[in-house]
Amino acid sequence: MLELTDVHKHFQQADGAVRVLDGLSTSLAPGRSAALLGESGSGKSTLLHLIAGLDSADSGRIVLDGTDTSAFKDADWAAWRRDKLSLIFQNYHLVPTLTVADNLALQARLAGRFDGDFYDHLVARLGLSDLLKRLPHQLSGGQQQRVAIGRALLHRPALVLADEPTGNLDERSSAAVMALLTELVREAGASLLMVTHSPAMAAHLDERWQLTNGRLETAA
Repeated sequence: MLELTDVHKHFQQADGAVRVLDGLSTSLAPGRSAALLGESGSGKSTLLHLIAGLDSADSGRIVLDGTDTSAFKDADWAAWRRDKLSLIFQNYHLVPTLTVADNLALQARLAGRFDGDFYDHLVARLGLSDLLKRLPHQLSGGQQQRVAIGRALLHRPALVLADEPTGNLDERSSAAVMALLTELVREAGASLLMVTHSPAMAAHLDERWQLTNGRLETAA
């Protein structure tokens, strides 16, 4: 599903170049999930941005669902993010003027892959049946994140990228959201790569990757 080969990325600062990713290589098989761990500033979010085409690597190869992205233009990345990729963020990023129902359906409708039966299934599994007419500001943090998860999965993406998706939630809500996320990702047939600082959240996933000095190691 995901192959990274010798990926390099640096940022230029006033006192010189800061190397964030230093020849990073790894792979994630279809249907598998991995937690990306590392200290603050180690490059975890940078790596997600490269995979999503929101930033570009200095060198190296990123293959997504069998497609080498080296020659991707902006339009190619936009189509990939619309059709085959989902992003879940710590801050939810729901459209404030849309109801829960419309937020849930947004990406699937844009991708032309809205499935009414799967929509009903997600609504029930996420406990959103009584909230569909509400706006995001009328929801708790945990409810907003459940809407974001449903929106991310309704079009059955090939890959889900999650950046600290439970970072704004309390421990109990975090555990409930993680259980739902991992179960529904499997049901959608997707792979999942999730940035987290929490070993407890990482334990929900199949693999744990530690990002240290710009390279990945398999964590215990």
